[in-house]
Amino acid sequence: MSSSFPKPSGPARIMVWSTPRSVSTAFARSMSARGDTEVFWEPYLSCHYFGPDRTKNVKFGKLAIDDLADDRYTHSYISGLLNAEYPGANVLFVKGMVEGIRDDFAVVEQGFKHSILIRHPQKSFRSMYRMANSVSPDHDVEAFIGRHASIYDDLERFYRYVETELDQGPPPIIDADDLVNQPEKLLPKYCEAMGIEYTPKMLEWESVDTDQLNWHCTDVGVMAHSKLKNGVILSNAMKGQGFGKAPDVTKEMELSPVFKEIIANSVPAYEKLYALRIQP
Repeated sequence: MSSSFPKPSGPARIMVWSTPRSVSTAFARSMSARGDTEVFWEPYLSCHYFGPDRTKNVKFGKLAIDDLADDRYTHSYISGLLNAEYPGANVLFVKGMVEGIRDDFAVVEQGFKHSILIRHPQKSFRSMYRMANSVSPDHDVEAFIGRHASIYDDLERFYRYVETELDQGPPPIIDADDLVNQPEKLLPKYCEAMGIEYTPKMLEWESVDTDQLNWHCTDVGVMAHSKLKNGVILSNAMKGQGFGKAPDVTKEMELSPVFKEIIANSVPAYEKLYALRIQP
């Protein structure tokens, strides 16, 4: 397989794939701060959870998924958005969650160069746990976390899929701690690997409410819900003005045996990807 990716006509077309609570929204803020980039917010996850073929009988806190749904969100609809004309844009950037495509990687639009964003499972799952409790303390957090038990394996599978099936070679990987702690070193290397120009504008951005983002695909799900869109789920990325420093979330809470097992089972896939990451 060739390790090169053909230079596209028009804007560079790139995607980053991650697990939840992996600093991916802050990364999207960084890309948006460039000033030349159209950002698409989790379009495939929206199809998976909120479109006409959505996962059934799922709740987010006290809200059923159907309360957040929008039947426009089909893969055909997303394809139309990604292939529309965006005058003045040098980059089309898709922030994707791997759980949205875990059942069929082939639904992903052709012609995009892929990358992977990882974060240690202990940090991601603990952040997910705190988020779920903050949104709705009476929520079945173990069931919520359990639905995400395979996401690191899914992410590694997608890495191999890009490497072997899409003729792109191995997709660049960045680790969230590296990104947060040394963005000035990591982002130029990421941009070079993705075939786009680096700009220091990616290091800082304004504090905003979600309504000010002007991103695509924010009219469905959490981003469209009046109580959730400016809440704890997105607050750090919206109110922060840069990457800051990675918080220490490895201590504090006592975890159930089931939760500990999910984290432990996720570590091998994470470590395989971590060993392949771009180093600052």
